[in-house]
Amino acid sequence: MVNCAAALSIAAFTEELQRALISQSDVAARHVRQLDAVFDMMNKQPGKGKCNIIEILSDKAASIVKTVETGTALRDAAIIYAVQLIAHYKIASYGSLISLLAELDHSKAKFILKQNLADERAADTYLTQIAVDFINPAAQRESE
Repeated sequence: MVNCAAALSIAAFTEELQRALISQSDVAARHVRQLDAVFDMMNKQPGKGKCNIIEILSDKAASIVKTVETGTALRDAAIIYAVQLIAHYKIASYGSLISLLAELDHSKAKFILKQNLADERAADTYLTQIAVDFINPAAQRESE
């Protein structure tokens, strides 16, 4: 998601969306560091390689955005849709991991992942707000 949000920020038309995506990219980088800390706490090594699902969703995001005209609110709506696809996967993943960590009594790791989950939910809510307040009405006007 770090690269996806950063790449999509370049494709975004509105400054508000650009800022949100750059911010999300920074948050995602912090989440990677926090996940590394969780693995250290549990004396585990993270798997090498990429997450296939995130890669597939990122590719889907890029293909969706490419199909919409540059410099339009509709493209920004497509970007929000694409970013939220990935965010919703991460929200579901963090929720499941938090439940598992609660059962395993890993309270410190659970706390870290709860922070990540809260960040993902906040970003999702903010993107929805941008869409509802700015992007979707502008896209509607463009289509008239």
